[in-house]
Amino acid sequence: MWQSLFFLFLCIYPIPSLMKDALLFDFGAKKDFGKWSIINDGVMGGLSQSKASLDADAVLFAGEVSLKNNGGFVSLRSALGNYDLSAFKYCEIRFKSDTKRKFEILIEKDTPFYLPKFRVKFGATKEDWEILTIPLKDFEISRMGSTVQQGIDPEVLKGIQRIGFILADKQEGSFQLWIDYLKFY
Repeated sequence: MWQSLFFLFLCIYPIPSLMKDALLFDFGAKKDFGKWSIINDGVMGGLSQSKASLDADAVLFAGEVSLKNNGGFVSLRSALGNYDLSAFKYCEIRFKSDTKRKFEILIEKDTPFYLPKFRVKFGATKEDWEILTIPLKDFEISRMGSTVQQGIDPEVLKGIQRIGFILADKQEGSFQLWIDYLKFY
């Protein structure tokens, strides 16, 4: 009985693939979108808009960034969880974008906006799919958008609550970002 309930739970609330040596969010082949959600600057009065939808090969994160009303960011974030990234050395993303703007991968140990986050910037260099591998040691610690420290101690990567993507480059305009997968290994 409990096995049937667990299977039903996984069908309704898919979780990232947990392989022994990796944490994989596969938005393409496995459509592992789960409970990712949009958090935009509207939480503080801004007017930016974005949405996420499953595409044939990826999740499409798209919208319009507005600087009106002190706005200026859009984000797509995973469900709250307990992700232990301390054993991993790299983050890999397969993506494409219609813009040369710089997005960020966010790793949140704590979710309140005023507490530090781990981030690294990335952007398209061509108009086709790209695979980018980033050492976790290259992430920086930031607080409310300002860099506090370069690099992170792997011990700090235990108990991560949320992972996500953000566009907060202080530029108005539309964007599209397709993400096939995000992998930590």
